[in-house]
Amino acid sequence: METVYTAGLIVIGDEILRGQIIDTNTSYLAKKLQASGIKLRKVDEIAKTVLDFSKEYSIVFTSGGVGPTHDDVTYEAIAKGLGLKLEQHEELVDIYLNLFPNHKKEIQHLTIVPRPCELIYVYSPSSPKYFELSIDTIIPQLKGNIPLYFEQIDVNLNELSIVQILNEHVKLWKDKINIGSYPQIIPECSFTRITLEGKKEDVLEAKAKFLYSLPIQKIRNLKDGFSYYQAETVLKDAENEIHIKYAVDILQQCYKMYKPEEIFISFNGGKDCTVVLHLAACITKLQNISSLLCLYVVAEPFPEVDSFVEKAVQYYDLELIKKNCPMRLALYSLLNERTNIKASLMGMRKGDPGSENLEAFTPTDPNWPNLIRVNPILNWSYDQVWKFLLKHNVPYCPLYDKGYTSLGTKSTTIPNPRLQDPNNSSLYFPAYTLTDKSTERQGRI
Repeated sequence: METVYTAGLIVIGDEILRGQIIDTNTSYLAKKLQASGIKLRKVDEIAKTVLDFSKEYSIVFTSGGVGPTHDDVTYEAIAKGLGLKLEQHEELVDIYLNLFPNHKKEIQHLTIVPRPCELIYVYSPSSPKYFELSIDTIIPQLKGNIPLYFEQIDVNLNELSIVQILNEHVKLWKDKINIGSYPQIIPECSFTRITLEGKKEDVLEAKAKFLYSLPIQKIRNLKDGFSYYQAETVLKDAENEIHIKYAVDILQQCYKMYKPEEIFISFNGGKDCTVVLHLAACITKLQNISSLLCLYVVAEPFPEVDSFVEKAVQYYDLELIKKNCPMRLALYSLLNERTNIKASLMGMRKGDPGSENLEAFTPTDPNWPNLIRVNPILNWSYDQVWKFLLKHNVPYCPLYDKGYTSLGTKSTTIPNPRLQDPNNSSLYFPAYTLTDKSTERQGRI
C-alpha cells in the first residue's frame, strides 16, 4: 500500500469559537492540500490535541493564537503537547527587531518558540489574507503525493437502491480512492451523487467501472462517459460471442480499408444503429481515433429520439451533422461537404426493408451517392441486439422502455401492441421483453 500523507488542522482563537469571525482558513487550506496530494483529515478547535494530531497525521497545521498578547498561546500548547522546550530564537529576535525597532519588549513573546524548529520565512498574522500567503509558501515545501483528482457521478436513483454497487466498489478500491455518496434534492427531482477522490488514473478507472455497473439509463451526467474499460470489455466479450466477434472484425477491416476521416455512421437513434455506434466507438477508442462522424437525418423525429441523439453525442464524443431532408438528399449534401467520405456504417439487419441483397460491404444502389455501406450486425437477431445493449449497459433511446420495438417517424410509429399491459391499456412493457420476435415491426404503421 502506498504512503498516504495526511494533515490535521487545529484552529485556535476564541473569536472563532464565539462566532465573531468566519473561519475561512480551513476551506483554503483544504483546497491547497488536496491539490498537493495531502488529505486534510481532521479539524479541531482545542490546542491540547496537538500531541494526538502529531501521532495520527503526517502534518499538523495550527491556525491563530500566534501574537504578542497573553491569549496567543499556540507555541506554549505545541511545546507542551510534543514535550519540547520553549526558548528564544535568535533569528526571530533579529527579524522582529528589524521590523519593529521601537518595540523590543513587546516582541519578546513572539520570539519564544518550541525548539528544535525550522523557520519558514513568511509574514503571517492570523488574518485570512496572510494565512493564505503562508499556506502558498509552505505547501510547495511539503512532501506530498500526486495531486488528488476528483470526479462525480449523478444517478437518478435513491441511495438505498445502489448500496450493493457502492459497497462492491468501496471494497474494490479500498486504500486507493475515497468514495462517497450523497442524496441530492432539487426542485424538479432527487438523485444520488457519487464522489470519487484519489490519483487521477485510479479515479478515472473507478468511474468507468461505476458507469458500467450502474443502470446507464439513470445516469444524469453522461458527457465523455464512454471509456477504455468499456471498450476493452466488449472486445473481451467478442472472444466468446461469434456474432460480436464477426461485427468487430468487420469494423476493424473497415478501418484498415479506409482512413477515419473517410468513415461516418448513419445514426437515427434506433437500437440497431446504437449497437453499431457502441461497437465502432470501441474500435475508435482503442485505436485512439479522436472522433467519429455521425450523420443524423431529422425526419419528423420523436423529441425523445432528438434528446437521445444529443446524449449519445456527449457520451461518445461524436462529431454530429444534422440534415433535415430525405436520406438520399442528406447523403448528397454530406458528400458535397465532405468529399473524402467513402464508407457509411449502418445498423441494418436481415429482415429490414432493403436488406435482402446486402453483405458486410455493399456499394450503394444506382442513383444514390457513391458509398460503401458497412453492415457489421447484418446477421444479428433481435435477441442478440438487446442482450448486447443490456449486458454492456449501453445507453439507448428511452422509447424502447415504453413499448416501442422499432422506431420510424413520429407519425408512422406506435408502441408495439404485443407489449401492451393487459391490466392497464395505457402502459407497455419494455422492448427487450418481446417474446415473438417476428412481431418486431408491428408498431410501424
